[in-house]
Amino acid sequence: MKGNSDMESQEDYQTTEPTESTDAVEPENEPSELHVLQKERDDAVEARTRALADYANFQRRAKENEVRERDRGVSDVARNLMPVLDQFDMALGQQAEDTSVESLLKGIEIVRDELAKALEKTGIAKIAPAIGDPFDPMSQEAMLQQPAEGVEPGHVSMLVQVGWTMGSQVLRPAKVAIAPEDA
Repeated sequence: MKGNSDMESQEDYQTTEPTESTDAVEPENEPSELHVLQKERDDAVEARTRALADYANFQRRAKENEVRERDRGVSDVARNLMPVLDQFDMALGQQAEDTSVESLLKGIEIVRDELAKALEKTGIAKIAPAIGDPFDPMSQEAMLQQPAEGVEPGHVSMLVQVGWTMGSQVLRPAKVAIAPEDA
């Protein structure tokens, strides 16, 4: 009978094994939490990839626009300078024996005026302070101190060289002499 009790204990053991809970079984039509998280991860990776591609496209387009605008600016300046070159060609085409000093000077003046117009069309303006104007260190460079009659100390007493601006940017400050402080 001893063998019989061993069988009974094995049967008891088998009946005490945990059985699958019906609560843990999910219906097949609802995704598991793992599948939901995987889907969210895949969506996030796809959105990131799209965002990176959009950013790369933005950078490429911005660079292309920058190059196109720079080229357009250079071509605008070149178009504005072409009449100046035409004036030089006309002056150089004159017969030397038929040219007087006065006509040569008049030709240089015409070329200078054409160049000034071309620069003005591109937004470049001259800085030419008048004698007696207050000294402006943002657009003028003091080269020397020189007294001038009727000019207050610290004011422009002489224009040495004109300066140039493009919009609010000073390309080259005007070089000036200023009246010294009274000693």
